[in-house]
Amino acid sequence: MNIKEYTEANRAAWNEVIPIHRKSSKKNLKTEFSKKGFSVLDNIETPILLNIGIKNRKIAQLCCNDGRELLSMINLGAESGTGFDISDEAIKDADNLKIISGAKCEFIRTDVYEIESKYNNSFDLVYISIGAINWLPDIDKFFSIASRLLKKNGKFFIYEMHPATFMLPAENEELKEDEDPFTIKYSYFSKDPWISDEGIDYVGKRKYKAKTTYEFVHTTSEIINSLISNNIKIELFNEYSHDVSTCFGHIENDKKVPLSFILVGQKE
Repeated sequence: MNIKEYTEANRAAWNEVIPIHRKSSKKNLKTEFSKKGFSVLDNIETPILLNIGIKNRKIAQLCCNDGRELLSMINLGAESGTGFDISDEAIKDADNLKIISGAKCEFIRTDVYEIESKYNNSFDLVYISIGAINWLPDIDKFFSIASRLLKKNGKFFIYEMHPATFMLPAENEELKEDEDPFTIKYSYFSKDPWISDEGIDYVGKRKYKAKTTYEFVHTTSEIINSLISNNIKIELFNEYSHDVSTCFGHIENDKKVPLSFILVGQKE
């Protein structure tokens, strides 16, 4: 399969699951975003974002889903924002939240590999949050697009699952009675996509016969080297023991392995 075939398959799966998420969600974001200054950003990323500077800045969020993080950054003082996502249903939700919040932003339904050149050199910050890069078959091409969207000296920020987590069984995987949840089950260096039709309802955690998805493992070195090769100078790289994915909450209190990371860079 080529890149487009992978991303279109995942697009169909996300369009299928987002209506399920709407029913499963216990948090009413429409109510929350009607409040001035509301933010979903946690107390780990918020001070880092404020320190690198989001106030009065133009921000792009890639793989933005319903745009909750982008809207939060605007509520924290960003001038404006543009969110890009492949899912038609996600963009519908993002547009609804935009109207409710009154934020100065736009949401674009597009494959991130096909973001138009009119957005080149337009943003002070490119932001990527949990659950983005594992859906992307070509990480180097993705970061080349992130780089071209940034202005010179613009900042790059990513808060994601740590690549090491892909070696471990997730919370919803059945283990043998005496099996250690820290058992290495999968190769860190796997090049084949993870193929599944069990669904991606990370909100209600319901399994269903779903459209096929394709996920990809990118090692830490691949992420860092791809950024460097695309003119992003690494300024900060922090690893954390807390889970941001809803997949590894059962082991985060043990603090044995890195479950998430934040990386900050600057376009040279």
